[in-house]
Amino acid sequence: MTPEDWICEDWTRDELLAALEWQLSFGADEATGETAVDSYILTQELAEKASRAKAARQQPVAQKSLSAKPIQAKPTQAKRALQSLQKTLMEANNLAAEANNLADVATALQGFDGCALKKTAISTVLNEGSDTADLMIIMGAPRADEDREGKPVAGLNRILLNNMLKSIGLTLEQVYLTSCVFWRPPGDKKPTTNDLAYCKPFVDKQITLVKPKVLMLMGETTLRGFTDPDASLLRQRGKWSDYTAPDGTTTKMISTFAPHMLLNTPRQKALAWLDLRSINKELSVVNA
Repeated sequence: MTPEDWICEDWTRDELLAALEWQLSFGADEATGETAVDSYILTQELAEKASRAKAARQQPVAQKSLSAKPIQAKPTQAKRALQSLQKTLMEANNLAAEANNLADVATALQGFDGCALKKTAISTVLNEGSDTADLMIIMGAPRADEDREGKPVAGLNRILLNNMLKSIGLTLEQVYLTSCVFWRPPGDKKPTTNDLAYCKPFVDKQITLVKPKVLMLMGETTLRGFTDPDASLLRQRGKWSDYTAPDGTTTKMISTFAPHMLLNTPRQKALAWLDLRSINKELSVVNA
């Protein structure tokens, strides 16, 4: 029998104090019960209860978060770039469509700032030659000489092109020249597909206004601007195809080497001569 067995519910206060003093006399220093308790397990249980209580308190917040309106994701960089491209192309198309003559095209280009190349170039290289020419030559992006002089072809390139035209009975004054890109890329780098796309409506408008019988594309950059971004000049040069202008007019088109390419690789002059002969033959046919 333990001392607790002696304690009855009807004991008086003095009797309870006496029982407590008796236990203290045996060295008892804390209150205990009859059943042993593992304090480690008790601590774990208390921790689990506290964790469940905390989760219960946070539950309404979680439910509120789930029911809240989803946050709209910001447009990605690619999407913003596409939107900017579409906006700039629309502006270029609208400006070109409003041009009624070549002077209007020049004015429209002066007011068009959508192509970043314009910020670094010296000149806007648009056109020269006869606006009633049978042959329209579309040059590549302006290089240093063209940028300084503001002409589609300049320096040694101009001398070589003039000699090429003389070989088929023409001069620079008898043809119409323009560029596929109107501003020189820094360091004479290749223009981007966006640069070509921004300038294309103004090139198309010139074709519509001049109404040439033959289009001569000079260089791979120009070829890619008019056909496929991955087109190869070596594979496509000398081949005829039809170009359809925005107004529906169809014109014969051929590509060949640009003058600066021939200056750097003289062995290609033989192929360029074949292309010139083919152009001369086509001009004879359309003028017959």
